[in-house]
Amino acid sequence: MEVLVLGAGLAGLAAAFELTKLGHEVRVVESGSEVGGMASSWKVGPFWLDHGPHRFHSRDARLVEHVYEVLDGDVVIRRRQSRIHLRGRYFDYPLKFGNVVQGLPSGLLARAGFDYLVARTKELVRPTEDANFERWVKKRFGDTLYELFFGTYTEKTWGIPCDHISADWAAQRIAQRSLLDTVVKTLRPPKGGAVRSLADEFYYPAHGGIGEFARRYAGKIVDAGGTIELDAPVSSLVVREGRVLGARAADGRELVADHTLCTIPLPRLMSAAESGAPESVRSAADGLDYVAILFVYLEVDTPSVSPDHWIYLPERHLRVHRVSEFKNFSDAAAPGDRTAICCEITCRVGDATWNLDLAGAAQVAELDLVASGLVELGSTRPLDLRRLAHAYPVYEVGYQDRLRPLLSHAKSLDGFTSTGRQGLFRYNNMDHSIAMGRKAARGIHRGRDARAEEVAAGQEYFG
Repeated sequence: MEVLVLGAGLAGLAAAFELTKLGHEVRVVESGSEVGGMASSWKVGPFWLDHGPHRFHSRDARLVEHVYEVLDGDVVIRRRQSRIHLRGRYFDYPLKFGNVVQGLPSGLLARAGFDYLVARTKELVRPTEDANFERWVKKRFGDTLYELFFGTYTEKTWGIPCDHISADWAAQRIAQRSLLDTVVKTLRPPKGGAVRSLADEFYYPAHGGIGEFARRYAGKIVDAGGTIELDAPVSSLVVREGRVLGARAADGRELVADHTLCTIPLPRLMSAAESGAPESVRSAADGLDYVAILFVYLEVDTPSVSPDHWIYLPERHLRVHRVSEFKNFSDAAAPGDRTAICCEITCRVGDATWNLDLAGAAQVAELDLVASGLVELGSTRPLDLRRLAHAYPVYEVGYQDRLRPLLSHAKSLDGFTSTGRQGLFRYNNMDHSIAMGRKAARGIHRGRDARAEEVAAGQEYFG
């Protein structure tokens, strides 16, 4: 069987790798100039750069074994360290009770405790629904901690009010379900040394940045007889009488295949009239939005800026929302005497932030790092600038009602499968994308629906 894979991100490459092992003829087409999608890496001078912090973690032993197979054992294991910088202090994230108590002023801490008790009492007397992100957090943490840690960062990152954001985002992004749970797990850790969340320990390529995953996949796919075509964007599907016959490239070519696997943004693909979706489906697709990210990379003449893998900057007066340092992921990411810092700024495609050039973006980033106490003014140099248009699917309240007909229509098409972060319009981690791709490949091989979308479909913490 000839399979056309749209997108050379991790889901698409994992699927292509499995399909070649199962004896199928595979063709991968990718709009970008490098494999990996959001999980690609590139080298600027002596520095390996990623699109922000990426790390692989999983409790599935077979998936971990698969990672070692793909990377040929070239793996390092790191103990996650991430913090929030707020009011001139650092707080561990996920939140730890003792750290919060030590870091907050006594008056603010008292108010946070009072708000928490009020919120929990109200829920005991009259439970309420998780109507949106704001409601989900406030009923579990209270108003004060919501404003301090969760509401400000989330609104800053998404650019829309938190009462417009689905509670799904909170369930997937906040590790502890309540402050009481945090207290209990701090004072009485789980037996057997169980980790507090799925993300405490992670695997990372020893060399080449996170993009080494994709490059190793690509090499193995080509060695097995598959093909990978870069700089080949796709504009629409080719559909005849309810069956997908392949895809149409932006240059007009028809890419014909027995089965087409989509791991690129499904709403964009289905909104094209040429893809043959009903008007109601195209309208629903047009109603699904994305947050874009501008990635600004700075070189610093110091061995290290912080011990953290990444730091959240939630305060509204700072435009950068997250900072990461790749040397903390792998020693090979930077030389010993210097380091590179990645600063992320969320935006929308075409707005003023999106259109910043390297010099302007580097100035914004350095000023925010200075304000956060991470670097001194004038100590950084612009290194690189990257943009991602489809970084976060927007979980706006009601998005499920728009997504449902889109996924239903995709399921109804013969010879077509859509999976992965972009193919399902779902926020998920690297391990989920790889697992989805592999599961989808097995379904295509067997000629039946493998239900790959059930991977990471529950209320699971993705932090």
